[in-house]
Amino acid sequence: MQVNYQGNRDAKVVLLQIIGEHELPLLEEELSHIKAITQSTDFLFITVQVDSWNDDLSPWVAEPIFGDAAFAGNAEKLLTRIKNEVIVPLLSEHQDIKIFAGGYSLAGLFVLWAAYQTNLFEGIAAVSPSVWFPGFLQYMKEHDMRAKSVYLSLGNREERTRNPLMATVGDCIREGYNLLKMQKIRTI
Repeated sequence: MQVNYQGNRDAKVVLLQIIGEHELPLLEEELSHIKAITQSTDFLFITVQVDSWNDDLSPWVAEPIFGDAAFAGNAEKLLTRIKNEVIVPLLSEHQDIKIFAGGYSLAGLFVLWAAYQTNLFEGIAAVSPSVWFPGFLQYMKEHDMRAKSVYLSLGNREERTRNPLMATVGDCIREGYNLLKMQKIRTI
């Protein structure tokens, strides 16, 4: 896990983004866009780069869906490290901060899952989250969301994949959205 901090460490708003190495070339443009739309809001932007995409971000063990790349189910270990090495030190300096977590694809699934584990996040942005992940929709039905706000997105072509498991993503997003609304979570 590699952590990078950009912005004001005394800001009251923290944007925590889980990334893979493949996202590094896009970060400067993303940060520039965030600054443009937030205008005068001061924030600290923290990226947490995972070492192993499938292993670190999966909430439990699952069989491979492409080739032989299985899922090790190490999300709990990653969340513990993020809490202990990133969030707790921030909260010890500034107890009144608001932390928003985000991620794309499997990282989106991770932040969605993490928001069921802890109330440390004010809100999350699960961008094209891999909610097709085996058992995840059932998990959402059986647990309570702890974040106050959730953003979910679905790309135009995501549910048109040839992989039958991944093709369920649209139905899973819509059902997950309805589950969150029923829990009175502000969901977009």
